[in-house]
Amino acid sequence: MKKVAGLSLILVILTISHGWAQSTSPALYKMRTKESSVTEKRFRKILGDNYDGQDKNRQEYDDDRKRRRRKQQTGEQTENNGYGSGPDYAWVSHLIEMSIRFAPSLDLNTAQGTGTYAGFRDNGAGVRMSVGASLDYFFFKDRYAFSSGLWYTIKRSGFQMPGTFGSSVWNPGAPEKESIYNLQYLQIPATVKMFANNIAPNMRLYIQTGGLFSIKLAEKALDEARNGLYTAESGGSRRQYGFGDVELLLGTGIQYKINQNNAFNLGMSYQRGLINVARGSELVSKSRIVSLELGFKF
Repeated sequence: MKKVAGLSLILVILTISHGWAQSTSPALYKMRTKESSVTEKRFRKILGDNYDGQDKNRQEYDDDRKRRRRKQQTGEQTENNGYGSGPDYAWVSHLIEMSIRFAPSLDLNTAQGTGTYAGFRDNGAGVRMSVGASLDYFFFKDRYAFSSGLWYTIKRSGFQMPGTFGSSVWNPGAPEKESIYNLQYLQIPATVKMFANNIAPNMRLYIQTGGLFSIKLAEKALDEARNGLYTAESGGSRRQYGFGDVELLLGTGIQYKINQNNAFNLGMSYQRGLINVARGSELVSKSRIVSLELGFKF
């Protein structure tokens, strides 16, 4: 205890001498400063680095600066995650997101026939519906996602045909016949979604591209009594369409975020069939679908 008191007294004397030396001559001040530095090192060796409390204050100041810097960085990251202003480069809160999809569509199909099916052509367009669940797996931050799901889709397929189709007697004056079918499919998308930066608060643009694998569940002829394709040859007991289809999908839309977990999707998509869905070897028909995409993400 006496040793500490003595060292403290020496420190006071050195401090007074330090001020006096500074006020006299520069050379003497430099010499005194050097001596004071040596003495301070001795004090630190005997009593520790925090003998006068200055290091403790400096450490508290540094810790406070680090806390403020971490808080600022956390605030910036939270703003980016929340689809606020600024780019959306932060990881999403959930790597897998699900949504419900409703898609009223305008269905068309091509028609090209030869031989028995010569003279076939398409029969306009019709409105049908597609519903199902979609799943997005984000593999790069919140900007790129692999998108799949299960969609129940009804497609329309229609033809105009010569009046003599399916008749054993050729009658050039017979009125034209028509055929319309509803084709029910289970569709499995294999696509990639690419999200852009915000175009408005809580709103961003996305583009979707890839393919669809469609498995036919059923086919149903409309207006069977006057459906030329249904009544021809087999009286409706024969399948007129194949077991499935493969389509190219291209879509775009906007996603509006309503809170941290939920959002609305609004967009448009185009499906282009790549294979012939007609079962007759002399008839080639491929689907074309334009859809309005309505979705709710959760």
